[in-house]
Amino acid sequence: MTKQAKTLKAREFLFYTEDQALAEVEDAIPRPNRRVMWTILQFYYDDPAVHFEVQPQGQRNQVELGLHFEADAETNEARAQYIAAHAPELMAALGPEWELEEWTASWRRLHRVFRYERLTAELGREVAAQFALLLRTLQPMVADLESIPNNVPALKAATSVSVR
Repeated sequence: MTKQAKTLKAREFLFYTEDQALAEVEDAIPRPNRRVMWTILQFYYDDPAVHFEVQPQGQRNQVELGLHFEADAETNEARAQYIAAHAPELMAALGPEWELEEWTASWRRLHRVFRYERLTAELGREVAAQFALLLRTLQPMVADLESIPNNVPALKAATSVSVR
């Protein structure tokens, strides 16, 4: 009989995934600031409105991983358009599972989901590998994104470019 992998609690999964991802990137990127809100982990640099996020969502049986823009609508749209303008190279680096979306009326995100039946260390390693890839790929762009000041008119170029 095969032994079933241990099911992790959401916070155990979150911190396990964080440890694995950070071990993978080590000195490849500057150390981000960290914010935890129960089962949401966010990494950010100067502007917390531009952050990387990992969130296991138990009721949906999915883990969401992404780069979020949570400032005002115009700033978020300008930041999303910046990402959209770099879609070909981002998709080549990250893979086809990623999507740039208008998440709410004002928030935008580049994200992907991992479906699961149970939160396990194996899933944590899979999410961590993608988290590390996301950090290595997009961290260099974060300074550019943060330089788009809050409350600026959205860029008009690149509106027809999408990541998916």
